[in-house]
Amino acid sequence: MVQVDRGEHLRSGEWLDLNRAYWEAQDAEGPGERAGEPLAPGSRLLHLQCGGGERTLALAGPDVQVIGVDFSMQAVRRARARAIERGLTDRSRFLCANVYDLRHMLPEPDSFDRVLTSRSALTWLPDLEEWARIVEWFLAPLGSLRVDPDAGRPVVDADVRRWSPSAEDVIEALRATGLTVADPGDGSVGITASKTP
Repeated sequence: MVQVDRGEHLRSGEWLDLNRAYWEAQDAEGPGERAGEPLAPGSRLLHLQCGGGERTLALAGPDVQVIGVDFSMQAVRRARARAIERGLTDRSRFLCANVYDLRHMLPEPDSFDRVLTSRSALTWLPDLEEWARIVEWFLAPLGSLRVDPDAGRPVVDADVRRWSPSAEDVIEALRATGLTVADPGDGSVGITASKTP
């Protein structure tokens, strides 16, 4: 069994290999997808760790551009196929990328009205503080982040035991970047943060 605890980073690439192997072994996303509030026309959404893109495409409304990012090529292919099936290729794009390298692959700072992810996706990340800096970099002034509580089915793996960040850990990392975090209570209903100009 591999154990990943906060502050104990896996060797370079090991966390990627474990995470990718787990998610590529899964079928399509489970039920209960949370789409969040609709975005205003002209908005742009960046969905980090988007998996097969189901939630991303649910937000690709008229005049809303969405970009989904996942490091699993298999998931990105599923997302792109769904976009084609639903006629949403004109307002959606899916990239295969490691979230930590995303600023180099998508050099669009301060350009997204909403960034979306889920708590279960954060479980796999070795550096929560760097993830928060990336979110802040992409958010437009007055843009918002939505961290949904665990979307889809829960992640359980007998071979990998992970550190799961608490709501307080996520909030602390986001506040350290200067984002304003709304009172999430215990975090069970999600975490929202915004970027003030």
